[in-house]
Amino acid sequence: MKKSIAVALIALSPFLLAACNSETEDMDPTPPAAEETIAETVAGVTASQILAVAGGGLNAAGDSGPFPLTISGGDGFQANPVEDASFATLINGVRTALGVTPVTYNAQLNAAAQAHSDDMLAQDYFSHAGEDGSTIGTRATAAGYNWKSISENITQGQENENLAMNGWISSPGHQRNNVDPDFDEFGLGRAGTGSATRWTLMLGSQ
Repeated sequence: MKKSIAVALIALSPFLLAACNSETEDMDPTPPAAEETIAETVAGVTASQILAVAGGGLNAAGDSGPFPLTISGGDGFQANPVEDASFATLINGVRTALGVTPVTYNAQLNAAAQAHSDDMLAQDYFSHAGEDGSTIGTRATAAGYNWKSISENITQGQENENLAMNGWISSPGHQRNNVDPDFDEFGLGRAGTGSATRWTLMLGSQ
């Protein structure tokens, strides 16, 4: 099939967001209490809350959205950093609330996402284009992912995955990727701490 690239890039200092629906073969709800578990939080999120954030203007910091501002347990960045299980709960909470089939964790996409976050941190840049000239598609291929459709959301500076997800929901380009029914697998990469933290979400199908 023919490949096409569409990129949406948004920058808000000190937080940065960038969404790329790439190489496809083809506001104001109150956040849930910080002490809730991820599963309890997601169970309480409604489609109207998600749509309010999605239509309420960009909030790259992610401090206004359906998910709590802090995470209890895990490493403080993710409730369960093993195979990014907690992020699967978050993104699938958004997808299923809006009637979209869930995505499953893919180790190859996860490796590609982690490598891009690591590289952005090490080389001190923020872009879908790698410093070595790599693209979303070439990074997925290099990780062994035989993709038909692929996309990537990146963001910088959010202290945990909940804030990153809230920020992506608030940005139209990112939210389109979040709920695109063409995707059925995901991987998440995180590198750094504080304002230097780089997040990469890759969504794809084989």
